[in-house]
Amino acid sequence: MRSILESLRDKVENGSITIREAAIALHKAGWTNFIDINATNALLFNRERNH
Repeated sequence: MRSILESLRDKVENGSITIREAAIALHKAGWTNFIDINATNALLFNRERNH
């Protein structure tokens, strides 16, 4: 079974959702305390967070 991160990463990569939509989904799932695009990039693509 794929995780939410894998599913969202695939959807962002193939263009079916935006990174903002992925951030909203992670927020609704309780992964972030607010809609955080930097954290979403870091979680989905293992990128360094820019503060």
